[in-house]
Amino acid sequence: MTVDIQETSAVERTLNVSIPQEDLKAPFKKKVQHYRKEVQLKGFRQGSVPKQMIIARFGDAIRQEVVDETVNALLTEELKKAKIIPVGRLQVVDFKDDKENPISIVAKVEVDPEIDIKGYDSLGITVPDTMILEDEVMAEYNRLLQMWSRDEHVDRAAEKGDVVVGNYIEVVIDGETQELPEQKEFRSLLGESASPGFDEGLMGAKQGESKEIAFTYPEDHKEERYRGKKALFKVEITDVRAIVPPVMDEEFFKQLGVKDEAELKSNIQESLVTNKRNAAKAKAVNEAIDKLIEMNPFEVPNGRVEELVKYTLNRHAAKPEDEVAPSEEEMKTLAPEAIREIKKHRILEFVANAEKLKVAQAQVDERLQQMADAYHVDFDSMKSHFRQSGRIIALREEIRFEMAADFIVGIRPAATEKESEN
Repeated sequence: MTVDIQETSAVERTLNVSIPQEDLKAPFKKKVQHYRKEVQLKGFRQGSVPKQMIIARFGDAIRQEVVDETVNALLTEELKKAKIIPVGRLQVVDFKDDKENPISIVAKVEVDPEIDIKGYDSLGITVPDTMILEDEVMAEYNRLLQMWSRDEHVDRAAEKGDVVVGNYIEVVIDGETQELPEQKEFRSLLGESASPGFDEGLMGAKQGESKEIAFTYPEDHKEERYRGKKALFKVEITDVRAIVPPVMDEEFFKQLGVKDEAELKSNIQESLVTNKRNAAKAKAVNEAIDKLIEMNPFEVPNGRVEELVKYTLNRHAAKPEDEVAPSEEEMKTLAPEAIREIKKHRILEFVANAEKLKVAQAQVDERLQQMADAYHVDFDSMKSHFRQSGRIIALREEIRFEMAADFIVGIRPAATEKESEN
């Protein structure tokens, strides 16, 4: 038996297999003996069916089984010797077996190409300094207070900042009467609507009134179909409610997990800084990855792309039977982003290996603590769960890739720490 492996492209290997008919005799005989013990035929006790009868009835199927097992074992061993890790399944493109001459098989297998990423340590792409303005802190502070505010009925005309509650009676847009939604009630926070003209028409409204509001949708309205169109709304007002902010007392701050207003604003600022810094770093990393992809072109196996597209489509499937295969159109649409993600993964893997980046146990514990805090569970339970499920290895690799992403945008580890064992 011989196997000749040829590199037909950076992502493909072609295997030419030759198996002499003589090499099938011993495994065929063994397989026939096995079936003699298993097969039950009328008129014969189990295990007493004549060998020739087994061959006459099942010989072709047994022979094909022997061929399949022989080929699979041979290819598995030869790929292992050649240190080739297949992407997906082998594809047989030619098979010849006349049962006299040696069996001839041509198979193809995809592989991940060898890559050598140049220039990752001198891209000149860095993360800009982060600055938070007082106005940003106050905007977030006011948004938080609004979340904790309540609204209550007021017996007066509606003013800016009030919530007006009502029902749609008729809606006409560009002269055409629209079908009213099943839920006819609306709640409009005056001054915050996407349609300022509608808000203006509700100013001064009182409970029990009916109003006709004519306005033109703004050109930047969130729904394109309404932009710039004239509208006439007939509504009845069922309530006017004023926004009542929370009482800034000890109990309120306790609910927020802070001691006072100063600490609340400090926490908001820290959160904004973190979010803005993370956004800036993500932008820089994406720019760096795009530049490295351009500087270091390499192919991606189709099998990897199909695998990632399938995962993307089925990541929310509840059961395996709910999963679907990508259509031709879905492959065409999703393949470019899948290819970029695969290249990004391989580049970061290369950098992590080249720079011998190691994840310290303290880094893993810090990430687990963050996750425990987010899910409101204790640290030891979270760590135990990750260990028992095997996810601790994936978490460590995730952090290692993040370190590689930091590296290509100029963020270097303070010191190389020996990787701890979990």
